[in-house]
Amino acid sequence: MLLQNAKLPFTHFARSFTSVPSGPDLLEVYNQLYSAANDAVSDFIATNAGSFSLHPEDDDDSPFSYNLAMSTKGMAILPRRAEGAMLRRDDGSDIGLVALNGTTLGGTMMVKHREEWDTLRKRPELLDHILASIGIPRDITPYKSRV
Repeated sequence: MLLQNAKLPFTHFARSFTSVPSGPDLLEVYNQLYSAANDAVSDFIATNAGSFSLHPEDDDDSPFSYNLAMSTKGMAILPRRAEGAMLRRDDGSDIGLVALNGTTLGGTMMVKHREEWDTLRKRPELLDHILASIGIPRDITPYKSRV
């Protein structure tokens, strides 16, 4: 069964491991997660034409970006529609692009400039906006949520 955390503002899919998985088991779980992510991307594109561009598929590369996380307890995939989000001042002017990578799934985010750090510390709700803008919105995925 694929799992999602209802508290996260983006589509993601996870599977728990009930025992130590073998190499073939890991590949099977990965393929299930990737397939679900691919379906979510396809559904998003079908209902949001022009707001998502697929990558060229060279040498069997994935047509979309995603983050993959794995621990001894499970595996998760997060399809992305952007590498980051623009952080803006209250007047609407740009502070800078906050780029997210795989460390975000582990609870770590890095910023390049002090003003970005200060803004996120003063307005932590902006993090939800950033996370929502990099992923596929959750409302298009019919999978069972798990908090």
